[in-house]
Amino acid sequence: MLSPITQRQFLRVQERYPAATLAELPSGAALFTLPNVRLPAGWSHPETTIRFIVPAGYPGPAPDCFWSDTVLRVNGGATPHATQPSSAIPEANITAQWYSWHVTNAASNWNPNRDDLMTYLSIVLDRFRALQ
Repeated sequence: MLSPITQRQFLRVQERYPAATLAELPSGAALFTLPNVRLPAGWSHPETTIRFIVPAGYPGPAPDCFWSDTVLRVNGGATPHATQPSSAIPEANITAQWYSWHVTNAASNWNPNRDDLMTYLSIVLDRFRALQ
């Protein structure tokens, strides 16, 4: 069962992004999904679905890495930096493009008393603004 903290933080995200979903996984982690995310110019598609794992024990451990649609490329056909185009999302039976993108120095930059799911979603969305 998802913790009350996770549920409360997710409701905050849903206020801004009503299409977002959070599905509990067998390990106690959860899969966050946000479909139809509009992308800035420079990407091969105008939108994508974003997914990331909310780890068991959250909010102590920060989410880490994320996934987009497998077809997403930088204009011109290049694979985005620090990605693996076809990767299985753990426990989810979904293949997507994995981004090795992290909270910089999570041990000191992730504070569970300050940061939340909206913080991590902002980190992911910022990655798409930095076309690479």
